Amino acid sequence: MRIAATGFVSASSGSVASANALLLRELLTAGVQVHFFSKASFVDPREAAENHPGFRFTDVDNRFADRLRQKTARVPLISTAARRADVATYNSQIVRAIQRAHARERFDLCLWFGDYARGRVEGIPTVSFGQGPPGTDARSIIKHFATIRALDGPLAAWKWRILAALRLSAVGLPPFRHSDHIIVGSAQSRRTLGERFGVSDDRTSSIPYPIDLATFSPGASRTPTRRCLWLGRIVPRKRLDLFLDGLAAAIREGQPVSGSVVGAVGFIKGYEKLLREFEFPDHLEWTPSIPRAQVPELLRAHDILIQPSEEEDFGSSVAEAQACGLPVIVGASNGNADYLSSNDIYLTGDCPSELATAMAKIRPEPLVSRAAAERFFAPSAVAAQLLSVLESVLSRTR
Repeated sequence: MRIAATGFVSASSGSVASANALLLRELLTAGVQVHFFSKASFVDPREAAENHPGFRFTDVDNRFADRLRQKTARVPLISTAARRADVATYNSQIVRAIQRAHARERFDLCLWFGDYARGRVEGIPTVSFGQGPPGTDARSIIKHFATIRALDGPLAAWKWRILAALRLSAVGLPPFRHSDHIIVGSAQSRRTLGERFGVSDDRTSSIPYPIDLATFSPGASRTPTRRCLWLGRIVPRKRLDLFLDGLAAAIREGQPVSGSVVGAVGFIKGYEKLLREFEFPDHLEWTPSIPRAQVPELLRAHDILIQPSEEEDFGSSVAEAQACGLPVIVGASNGNADYLSSNDIYLTGDCPSELATAMAKIRPEPLVSRAAAERFFAPSAVAAQLLSVLESVLSRTR
């Protein structure tokens, strides 16, 4: 199989990009030939490909629009227009570069890693491995408008609400028409694509992200201290407020628990107040960021990972915690429910008392958690699922 690919792939970047790097390596190992198209200053997958003979790379650089975006980054309104122009011209050049290469090489299929296809080349089936349904953060802004207003003031709240409405409009949504098939990380995301956006089930599949099981592995046994970890971006959808309220409820009940929050405050700056004003400051530690290379050790230093996120397509930190032997507690609309072990807990709502009860009930069983990770997230197994979907799309479109 000969694939034209683009999107987000990096061996040393964030969770989605690094997962895609694992997939790229597995595809190449399986004998797939991959020609990758991207702007090297933005996404450079060559480290992930490790000089594999089946890999080729074409640098696609929209120099003028890219430089204009950089020079106007601090200019109100103009910076927004420049960013949109940069994205539009970049995607357009990607599609044209694939089209020119297709005339010479004849690709079987086009695969967009971590994004929805922004165009298509005639005669090539196109598959998008998206980061879940679009607009999840925008929907959470509208849902939690009152909380955002209380934390960050009415001016900021209304600004983000207007931007959220724009994101959910035809202007902000990706063009689904360019994708013959869409892959997301969970069954929940498939349902959302169908119910909210009318994407039929026969055009979607769910596949988890792969995890580097050698890097993310259990550490030496230690005495549990009931340290609960919250890891990720601090934005409304991730429900830091629920984590803190649940932790406070558990402490009031007399549970011997403490909490760690690792993540930077995102676009709603008022969320920092929740951390600064936590009722039991001696039981909470906040670290705005750590290098990704330190995440495995961070996980091993904790006993439970809690991710109460709403509309979570696939929480990589949940899968990484399982690989390190930690039990996990996930939110009521978290797609990771598809991949839990018998020792993990899936919340039914957003009540702090339910989360506190889950903290008291859950027990570390490293072998159980690790077995679930090996079953669901082994790169070779995930790549085999991806190849099966790609072959099915090829068969159907032919």
